[in-house]
Amino acid sequence: MTPTRRTTLAAMVAALVMGTTALAGEITHDLGTTDVPDAPERVVVLEFSFIDALVSVGMAPVGIADDNKAERVMEVYGNVLGEDWTSVGTRKTPSLEVIASLQPDLIIADTTRHTDAYDTLSQIAPTIVLDSLGGDYHDSVAQMAVIGEAIGKPDAMTARIADHKTLMADYVAQIAPKVKDVAGQFGVTNATGLYLHSPTSYNGSLLEMFGFSSNMTPGEGGVYETNYVQTTLEQLSELDPDLLILGEYTDPSATDNWAGEPLWQALSAVKSGEVHYVTANNWSRLRGMVAAELTAADLLKIVDRDASGS
Repeated sequence: MTPTRRTTLAAMVAALVMGTTALAGEITHDLGTTDVPDAPERVVVLEFSFIDALVSVGMAPVGIADDNKAERVMEVYGNVLGEDWTSVGTRKTPSLEVIASLQPDLIIADTTRHTDAYDTLSQIAPTIVLDSLGGDYHDSVAQMAVIGEAIGKPDAMTARIADHKTLMADYVAQIAPKVKDVAGQFGVTNATGLYLHSPTSYNGSLLEMFGFSSNMTPGEGGVYETNYVQTTLEQLSELDPDLLILGEYTDPSATDNWAGEPLWQALSAVKSGEVHYVTANNWSRLRGMVAAELTAADLLKIVDRDASGS
């Protein structure tokens, strides 16, 4: 950050501090405990799953880290978000100046992406930090409850979570008997490679909940060694899942380019017609309750199609 930008941000923060809302409660999160307003009205979210949490109880944030691509959030959440919100840039490096200019009374940030910026974000507004990127599905649901408390809507969020769990249990009851002893694998693919989501990832844990087994062993290290693992065709052939679900970010993708390779043709999923394509954005980026319900609906269609032989 340049000296001029530092000065500008400092001035914004000073102005915000002078008009701070009365604090009413403590929220425990990944980086400690934060005093938050009783009922925040101007919330900035720096991960897509945090949008999911807010819209689940009918609330729209004033600022969103949308990767400068509004379509990534509007397609699924637009009916609640409307048009009256501001992009604060990318999830990886959101603009602190834009965030400050929105005069938020709560910021929800990601542990993996934003820990280094926590102190600065906390100078702008009360900030809670939760691990969306590195967490699994069960972590995500638990985070929804924390967010419900932080935005002053604990009862509404508790009710939404209960409805979600009931719906997901129904999906499990329909899917699990049809995938017994089936090794399932999800991954996203772009122009340069394939990234498999391990059993410790959001989608990997969802597949496990639905009854799939996994041939993939999580690695050690950071989130891109443990959860989202770049995988070669040779490595994929060693894993050889029975059912392969792919989300493509580009057309053509790396896996399209593998289509003529003998190793690709030898995959069990390819030989049995069990390579399925889903919307990458919904499966990989959103990581909330709405996203899980979309994933479950997709999976049910896949296993029902397989069961019917169509």
